[in-house]
Amino acid sequence: MEQLVRHRLHIAQSMDWKDAVIALVEPRSPYRPWRYGTTEAKEGDTVVFVLNTDPPSVLADVARVKAENHLAEAVFDGALYDPNLLELSTIGKVLGLEPRAANAWSFDGDDAIKLELSLEECRYFCAPESRFGRNTMAAARTLLRFGGYCDGCDQQIDLTGEGARKEIFVHTVDHRMRLAPDSAVDDWPAVMCTRCHGRMAAEGHTRFVDFKFAQYPGCPECGARRTASLFYGMPSDHANIPPWRWAAGCCLGPERWGCKECGHDW
Repeated sequence: MEQLVRHRLHIAQSMDWKDAVIALVEPRSPYRPWRYGTTEAKEGDTVVFVLNTDPPSVLADVARVKAENHLAEAVFDGALYDPNLLELSTIGKVLGLEPRAANAWSFDGDDAIKLELSLEECRYFCAPESRFGRNTMAAARTLLRFGGYCDGCDQQIDLTGEGARKEIFVHTVDHRMRLAPDSAVDDWPAVMCTRCHGRMAAEGHTRFVDFKFAQYPGCPECGARRTASLFYGMPSDHANIPPWRWAAGCCLGPERWGCKECGHDW
């Protein structure tokens, strides 16, 4: 009787979470921050990436082995889009995989499939609250949403070199209490270049939103320094629009700026 081939899921464990996130968001990065329990893998096996954040976390996107025994060259089915991180111990508990979730280097059969399906369900959960907090898991979630440009100056940050880890900084924020309706956000997680990181400190800003708003013109109507840059279109993810951006609808207009304090636009 022909033996059935059981599906196997491998664990890739990061040795440095920041290098690992850089390698995930920039495929051309020279960083190889992963370690594996084996070098043996079959085509079609899957790979789950576990980050040594505090607390330990797991990437919701799963990669696939394309060639036998080339575990380190596993690829995602498509480009990562706002990838999500889950707390490893929580998903292990929910799926009944403790304590193996924290120690095993691979899962087989039903356990592998169960873990993959659960991660798939969580791929597109990216509420901004998940990035609030001062721990490295919140910082990793923020860096995973990096789109190639500094949140401070909108200039491109090159992550393809050996010194990339020194060229990028993650601004973390405190956990926030449940907000009252229409209340303003005190601060927002951000990714900055070296120059903006230094400028923010030199100018005495402790909150990134204050640093960002200080670069925009004051409101000509009320004088407040809470001007947001307008953009046009119908975004599907309103919760993740940062405070310094303002969705102005689908009808293109001449206005470029909008005041978050009084509502005036110009």
